[in-house]
Amino acid sequence: MTRPNSLRDAVWASRAAMMALVGGLGLLLAPSCASLPRPRVFTEVDAVRASAASTAAQKFAPQAFLAAEQLRAKAHAAYEAKNLSAAQVLGEHTIAAYEHAFVLSRLARAEQRLARTELEVERAEGELAKIDEQQRRVAAEADAFELRIRVARELEPLPTSGPAGPDREQARRDAARSLLLQARLTCTATRLLSPDAEGLAGAVDAVVALERLLEGGGPAPIDEALRARSGCLSMLTRVRRASPPAGPEASAADALLTSLGEEGSFFVYRDDRGVIVLLHDLFTTRNELTSTAAATLARLGRLARDHARFPVLVVLHDATARGSKRQADDRARQLVEALRQGGASRVESALAGNALPLVEPGRRGADERNSRVEIVFVAPTP
Repeated sequence: MTRPNSLRDAVWASRAAMMALVGGLGLLLAPSCASLPRPRVFTEVDAVRASAASTAAQKFAPQAFLAAEQLRAKAHAAYEAKNLSAAQVLGEHTIAAYEHAFVLSRLARAEQRLARTELEVERAEGELAKIDEQQRRVAAEADAFELRIRVARELEPLPTSGPAGPDREQARRDAARSLLLQARLTCTATRLLSPDAEGLAGAVDAVVALERLLEGGGPAPIDEALRARSGCLSMLTRVRRASPPAGPEASAADALLTSLGEEGSFFVYRDDRGVIVLLHDLFTTRNELTSTAAATLARLGRLARDHARFPVLVVLHDATARGSKRQADDRARQLVEALRQGGASRVESALAGNALPLVEPGRRGADERNSRVEIVFVAPTP
């Protein structure tokens, strides 16, 4: 009887030991079943997501911000699946994605600021263009008004010039020659703009008759020469007024002056005829155009082609008047031909002799300055 009890006690003792072992193992395994520590990178992700840049990125780079949010969700899903290494890597990728969204947001805002700036610049340039157009229009109106005043003043009745001594008479003759040359050049400019202008033929005949009278040695027709010049100027003004401006062509002379400024260093001025380019030293001792002169005339010919409303009048001034008329005609022909080869379509020439000096003859260097060529772009509008 004693032995069976001993066996039963041994079985219970082994069961108790087994339970104790299982309990001990449960205590050892208990910590591993608790929640895993949150990766430190998640704290950085939360800080980046809560920044002001994140708010701006939601507005200006929504797609990139959404991609970062999706990576953040994947990182948390990996953590919930207890995949700490994947959660760490995804968290770092999430931070990089947020930074990418922030960069795109700053770029989008910069592009918006640039667009606003360009719009403001365009608006300012438009206002400036309007102001420039108004200034050109006012300047053109002022020039036209000044010309009308000058014509009206010169058409007023003049007192008849009385007798004069030899010196004064010579001065009158020189003045009459200058006035008649100005009249002839002005009438020529009128003919280039309107060959059939009313009264033009009679005005030209009057100028020719006065030139012959002056050459005949009689009293200087100073009063008649002044009236002839005023008549040609008045006729040129009427022709221009009859030509309606074609939009921007109302400031055609200003556009031509701008083109001349861009083309090269020309000496340019304006008078009643239009826009004038003054040239010197164009011919060699053999009476041929220099290579520099040929290139200059070619450039002016291209400008005449581009500004086709401006006919061209070439005026040769000979300070000494010692050259033969044949030589002067040959030079005029070469000038006209060079301009036509450059592209000018309407070109004529006129010989001025020494009737319109720039500086007083006899002064040092006067001949060099007074011997010149005028390339006159006859203005089609006032």
